[in-house]
Amino acid sequence: MDHEAADNSALRIGLALSSGGARGFAHVGVIKGLREAGFTIAGVVGSSMGSIVAAGYALHGDIAELERRVLDFRARDHMRRYLPVMDPDRITAFFDDLASGARFADCRIPLTVVATDLEARMPASLTEGPVPLAMFASMATPFFHRPVRWQGHLLADGALSCVLPMSQAWRPDVDLVIGSMVSQEWPRLNELLATCSRRLGHAARGWQRAYVDFFARRLPSPPSQPPPRAPALVLAPDLADVGSVDFRKAKEAIAAGERAVNARLDDLRALLRAR
Repeated sequence: MDHEAADNSALRIGLALSSGGARGFAHVGVIKGLREAGFTIAGVVGSSMGSIVAAGYALHGDIAELERRVLDFRARDHMRRYLPVMDPDRITAFFDDLASGARFADCRIPLTVVATDLEARMPASLTEGPVPLAMFASMATPFFHRPVRWQGHLLADGALSCVLPMSQAWRPDVDLVIGSMVSQEWPRLNELLATCSRRLGHAARGWQRAYVDFFARRLPSPPSQPPPRAPALVLAPDLADVGSVDFRKAKEAIAAGERAVNARLDDLRALLRAR
């Protein structure tokens, strides 16, 4: 670590990781770039795919181990047949293995997982309880995965209500909030899910009914989030060649995340000097 990186070590980052499917592997590169630049990550928040990367890092604070797991990940081993959607049993087993049954209190770095409260139609910030279940709640795709019952609330994909959880990343000990934004799926995803809801209509039964009810009213837009109470910067890794289901392009996505950090280091330092 050079002298300039060492000087950054006292500067504490609140990190927000967006949804985005396989594009979310770029978050690993963002964390890697920040750590190599010497910044301390004081807390990490994630929505949907971002929650998986956030949890993977927060549990052990080991970016090299997280990168290894991401590069070893084989999506086809966890997918449903003929559909680009994770099989709930297989992905739950993966989350259990990644988190080893950990609870939020076991994390080395404070973690917040953002899901969507289907009944309240707003983001839900999860900070206690079992980490694997919170991860599943945050990425539970409407009509394909069961909603998760969590302390009396019915939760599903965080991207339905909060694509990039910037305000949730603020903490009293944070000098700067950084967002890693990789999602491009909101309009298309909402259109697809609304179509599913209309086609199912009253024919929906059991757990799918909660999704029909969620989409029955005017299609929700991402609600405006209050700004974090600290300087903030959003990084947007260049992922032009990586789609939301391009899980085989993890290496390329990670490299894009690192480049996004390196390209904005001067901006980061300027914000921190001005705070």
